[in-house]
Amino acid sequence: MTDESPDYELDGFEPAAPCHQDLLDRVESPVYKVLGQYRTWTDAYFVLYDEGAPWGIPGAPQLRAVHVARDLRARTFKIDATELPLVSMAESWLIARGCPNGVVDPARYRPADAITRALEARVRRDGDNFALLASYSDDERDSPETVAMLRSLDPQARPEFRILLERVDMIAGTHTLREGGFTTYEQAVEWWKAWINEEPPPLRPPAPVVAGAAATVVPVVPPPTVSWSPGR
Repeated sequence: MTDESPDYELDGFEPAAPCHQDLLDRVESPVYKVLGQYRTWTDAYFVLYDEGAPWGIPGAPQLRAVHVARDLRARTFKIDATELPLVSMAESWLIARGCPNGVVDPARYRPADAITRALEARVRRDGDNFALLASYSDDERDSPETVAMLRSLDPQARPEFRILLERVDMIAGTHTLREGGFTTYEQAVEWWKAWINEEPPPLRPPAPVVAGAAATVVPVVPPPTVSWSPGR
């Protein structure tokens, strides 16, 4: 974590439309701290941690991805932002808007093993194959956990539903990410309910994609504005 607040470098710039000023006002809050950032002459990309999220809506996403685009000639700016539950999802959202890979330093946000590194790379690389149906971040457990439920946007993809589970080791300062595949929505919800009760069965990773078949990979699309817990 960092104590650094984001600097959008917008002195002397005017919003290209009122909506951009409104959004800037929301993301200039001191509760947002920088996890990663990347800048060019015209664009700035941020992954932010919302320090106020754990005391807000239970389970709400704790991360913000922010993209600022400046028109140097017109001296105006545009800004876009979204809430996301996982760092790799936030990075993927930024990559789709022109940010290079690796905006968050792995030394700051450390994957615990090769499985986590590979899965997060897939999340960052392929951000448009699934929709995010729900997420829930739980800081009250001994090891904080975040779950995300996904649905394939390809009607031919199998399994249609996925769940991602991130677990943070506060002592080691690392995290793991695991993935499970579910044929039906009801099966995914049953696992989710078991997770809520802290008795989830092991996640079964989806079968590897057959060479030449359409890829069915983890996504990133904007989630609901309010975190949703199915079955509650």
